[in-house]
Amino acid sequence: MPEQSTEDIDLLRLLERTISFFKKFKWVFIIALLAGIISGWFFYRFMIPVTYKSRVVLHSFILTNPEHIQLVNNWNNLLKQKEYKELSVVLGCNEEILRKTKQLKAKEIQQAFTPSNPNGFTIDAVVTDTQILDTLQAAIIYGFENGNYIRERLAIKRAALTELIEKTNTEIKKLDSTKKVMENIISGSGRASSSLIVDGSSINRQLIEMNEKFLNYKENLQFTGAVQVLQGFSKFNKPDGPHLLPWLIIGIFFFTVLAWAYALISNINYKLKQRAKK
Repeated sequence: MPEQSTEDIDLLRLLERTISFFKKFKWVFIIALLAGIISGWFFYRFMIPVTYKSRVVLHSFILTNPEHIQLVNNWNNLLKQKEYKELSVVLGCNEEILRKTKQLKAKEIQQAFTPSNPNGFTIDAVVTDTQILDTLQAAIIYGFENGNYIRERLAIKRAALTELIEKTNTEIKKLDSTKKVMENIISGSGRASSSLIVDGSSINRQLIEMNEKFLNYKENLQFTGAVQVLQGFSKFNKPDGPHLLPWLIIGIFFFTVLAWAYALISNINYKLKQRAKK
């Protein structure tokens, strides 16, 4: 019991000294609090640029989602390091566009790996001017499509589709020509040949199939790219940042630390002077 009483007395003395310390330097801490609030508001209002956040939704075809996301992470690292010149070459855009871009962050729509990546991925851009979003979106697509590996893959795919379109178109013309000859024979204006024994319904079916292939190849060629934009960037009027509260907290914390250091040093000097007088 006596030991417990001694501990209680020590705690009371510590509490009294703490209260006395804050009473002695209360104006220092009050001034620090006001200075922190004013400085936090000042930085929020005048020093930190207003930013806007927008999102583009993409679907990948050549690379997997994680590979595209890694590319975006590399670009974001260049942004953080302010390597605007190098990044402008990669994205094929003006450096001024990148100076107004504060962050690029990509993530999968669904956090599960599938070989065909059916769910696509998103890129969130934080910018200081919404007018650059269209140009930034075009730059991102350019960046995806102009890597050496992707460019070669796209060139091979486009060449293959172009060849298939030409061959299919040639087959359609041949079938169409055969159909016309048959129609002339049936109408009596043409001359039958023993070598021309063809089922008319078969020709029609083949024509339909060839036309379907032809349109499918043309569609694939039109949409051949590293990525397809499912939803582009939106130009919001409401800013995403900065937020006042975090800057107030930072300002108050900074000046409180300074006030504490000043009060502690002043108190130590006062006690040293008191001891010296004794």
